[in-house]
Amino acid sequence: MTNLTRSVEVFIQVDLQIAFDYVSDLTKHPEWSGGELKIEAVSSEPIQVGKEYLSKGEVAIQKDRPNTLRVTEYEAPYKFGFVANDPDFGDVFHTFTFVQNENGVLVTRTMKLNVNPFIAFGFTFFVYPLIGNPSMKKAFANLKAKLESQR
Repeated sequence: MTNLTRSVEVFIQVDLQIAFDYVSDLTKHPEWSGGELKIEAVSSEPIQVGKEYLSKGEVAIQKDRPNTLRVTEYEAPYKFGFVANDPDFGDVFHTFTFVQNENGVLVTRTMKLNVNPFIAFGFTFFVYPLIGNPSMKKAFANLKAKLESQR
């Protein structure tokens, strides 16, 4: 198996806690992630490690692709992570880190997955450069615009 790690970051002029609260609410991800995405919490419990969600989204040309999401890290207001169980890619780990400075917050998203070498080749040379990277950058531009418009 091959481990793949990809990251994207954006600087947002917003308070640290506001950025963390917004990003750690997975039900709000459709507001900024782009594409067709629906996320629903399985229960009404507060956000914490172990909380689960169901999502249906768009990957490449496939619509309503089901994933089960589970919060894996919740260290307010500095780190939030979840794992998405994808039917083809298996467990895809997403970690968001938040670093405050005097003008705002640097938000970094790191995505990790472990796939067979054939899938890794296709992901590395086709899927990520043509679809994944542009969509992650667009999503983070949307996140920045959304949070900065609420100031």
